Amino acid sequence: MKKLIVLALLMAVILLVTALVHAQAPAVDLKPTFINPTPTPGLYVNGWPAFTVSYPKDWVEIPSLSPAGVFMAEASRPGTYPSPVFTIAVYASPFPLEEWAKVHMPLWVNVFTDIKVLSDKPSQLKDGTPAREVEVEFVPKIDVTGRSIENAPKNNGLLLLTKKDLTWVDVWLSDDKGKMGEDLKKVAYSLTFLQGREEPVQVPPDVRAFLDMFCADMVSGDVKAIMVHYSDRFRYSGSNKTFTEQFWRNNPESPIQMGVISCKATVTVFEPRGDKAYIDGFYLCKAKGDANGWKIPMTFQQIINEHGQWKWFGNQK
Repeated sequence: MKKLIVLALLMAVILLVTALVHAQAPAVDLKPTFINPTPTPGLYVNGWPAFTVSYPKDWVEIPSLSPAGVFMAEASRPGTYPSPVFTIAVYASPFPLEEWAKVHMPLWVNVFTDIKVLSDKPSQLKDGTPAREVEVEFVPKIDVTGRSIENAPKNNGLLLLTKKDLTWVDVWLSDDKGKMGEDLKKVAYSLTFLQGREEPVQVPPDVRAFLDMFCADMVSGDVKAIMVHYSDRFRYSGSNKTFTEQFWRNNPESPIQMGVISCKATVTVFEPRGDKAYIDGFYLCKAKGDANGWKIPMTFQQIINEHGQWKWFGNQK
């Protein structure tokens, strides 16, 4: 009997200590990083698609130069070329993952030289989601700020790609220490999709009207009408309003070029702040002969109310 009493008391103490530890441990805030004033160091949280990526806590976030880039960080070494560099991109593409070169090579030739594909193979995330792993060797022509550089060291890059409907999620890491190490591969493969984070949220009637009109103009294919929905101060990573207009006109991955005939916006993240609001979600689009439709990311992260009209503002701070 005494042994049972002692055992019960011991279990009670263990449970109490465990409860205190969990009560004192800070909860991880899974609010999307782009609207979180105090993001968790070493953790990127995306709005839609909802996913997280973990990276070293001492890496520093920097502005992304990629129009599709949602996050970029670096581990700077004083007096050297910044390395490693870490980028996350989210965008729509009609291609299967094995045709990644059609998407990336036209961009890489503008910023890299001496590009050599070292490996290209199918892979999967921890939860079994199909992915593609590509390792390349290259010499950078520009640094992370977009400035031209000379005599840059040879780099190795790791590209991990996966997709949700037509939405691609890319994790890119580059380093100048030779073959990509397991520590950096671990960063890429930390990509984890979050379940139950796609439920629609309500938005004010004027915001809904803005999104509905944007969708209607997208379906019409009228680029001039589409661009009315962008602030002249619009900035998204490496692109401004003029660049975005050219995307709508010429890029085969734009909804217009994909032949969209219907579009409906679903908002999964909405947080108003003064004359601006943070927003994310997806468009359910259909093309001719497409019975089910496909989801593409809303992408631009902020809207601004200018003279009583909501407009896209981008991801500028």
